[in-house]
Amino acid sequence: MAQDANSAKARELIQTLGGEKGQLDYKVHRVVYRQGAFEAQYDVSLRMGQTGADSLQKLYATMIPKEEAAKLPEQTLGAYEKWLGDNAQSLEKSDPQQGAALKATLQNLGQCFREVKPNDSVALMSGLAALISPARDGWYADKLQSPQAQLRCLPL
Repeated sequence: MAQDANSAKARELIQTLGGEKGQLDYKVHRVVYRQGAFEAQYDVSLRMGQTGADSLQKLYATMIPKEEAAKLPEQTLGAYEKWLGDNAQSLEKSDPQQGAALKATLQNLGQCFREVKPNDSVALMSGLAALISPARDGWYADKLQSPQAQLRCLPL
């Protein structure tokens, strides 16, 4: 997983959202024995190491091209939200689907993170599943597709 580009991007996103002291928490709801292995059904949340406003500001800064960010009068959460909101509106004219997705992402992330304090927990995903099998040196987990899987507080 250390060499996987998607895993590296996921770790970077968690670092941006949670801060240096942020960490993922896993809540297992159910474990079912399946012919020599176990199926675990679980949720993932992020225990925050910084305020939600700081998280949003850092994330939104990465969503704006550097040239455009340099033109903003100030590098604040409000300025970033305004630029992204304006961009979503202009995208709705040329690419309605992408514009609507950006608008929904901004609204969802704002609801999830804006009022969050350090040590609060934010639900990122729910309804996940993994197959856990014994291995010579411990246990091996393999992600399973789950029809109940839902993204809660992550960018689309």
